[in-house]
Amino acid sequence: METIIRQEAEWILSQQLPGGAVVTAYPGQPKIVPYFAHLALYGLAAWGLNLSRVRAYLDWYLARLERPDRYGVTGTVYDYHLEGEGAEIPAYTYDSSDSYAATFLTLVRLYYGTSGDRAWLEDHWPELDLVAGAMLATLQRDNLTLARPDWRVKYLMDNCEVYRGLKDYAWLLAQVRRSAGEAERYEALAGKVREAIEAKMRVNGGYCPAIYRAGLRRRPNWKKWYPDALAQLFPIITGVVTLGDDAARRLYGNFLRNYPHWHRQAQPENFTTTLVLYAAALMEDRWRVRQYVAGLEENIIARGHPWPYHAAEAGILLLAIKAYLTGSSGEQWY
Repeated sequence: METIIRQEAEWILSQQLPGGAVVTAYPGQPKIVPYFAHLALYGLAAWGLNLSRVRAYLDWYLARLERPDRYGVTGTVYDYHLEGEGAEIPAYTYDSSDSYAATFLTLVRLYYGTSGDRAWLEDHWPELDLVAGAMLATLQRDNLTLARPDWRVKYLMDNCEVYRGLKDYAWLLAQVRRSAGEAERYEALAGKVREAIEAKMRVNGGYCPAIYRAGLRRRPNWKKWYPDALAQLFPIITGVVTLGDDAARRLYGNFLRNYPHWHRQAQPENFTTTLVLYAAALMEDRWRVRQYVAGLEENIIARGHPWPYHAAEAGILLLAIKAYLTGSSGEQWY
């Protein structure tokens, strides 16, 4: 696995442009999608690998904050198309304002955790506050966020990531900025989001993947892979449920009952995202982790990383391997 860590770290970096952006190599249309870039760099930051390159991306992101964007939100970053000689052309839209911002703050926490780069944080608190504001721009009275101002759906995945982002920003404020009041405010907000997920989205044996207008809740269809089944792992991945508790074990057990052979699906034509691998590593499902990684090495890595494997998958793979090798500390993402 040490060889895989080194190889995949180098491959992630091969997807980074000179200016710092990380590309998602969609077939025929490479694109900069900040959300996927964050996941790609989680693995490097968690392992403390090539941190100068991680910092280059952080600088790229903060240099492109909108003030405000087309939806009226300040602190967001658009997706970008690549044209001509690598020109980065803004798409003037993004998939979500809440998740992009939340996962960026988690990446900053991971970066600081291994770099100790206090100077970078001190130079960028004003921009980081804008990102935190973008994460909360769509927070509703029920303490759940909408994906985007014009897309009034509250997704389980997004709100789990917002919970994690709030926790991570609270930690940075307390440990680095020494701002106890602000840290307590974000920690309290994280608690409210977690409570709302449990109160509004918990259903028998899992969570509804989305809440629509007027509070319409969708019960999870465990046979529908995305978003329903995959979303069930996000409370585990982001710490909404505590590792080792009955709630986490029941959730993962329900997933296994519906997808008992997920670990055998590590080939391009039938690919299971490495997010499942990370959840399995956190739950100490070590046998399935080993089986999946062996299949991934043979069918994906050795074959030149064919689609749908991309840089974000590699980043989460590195996180999963770290959880597998070092054991879970009860904290997710790192």
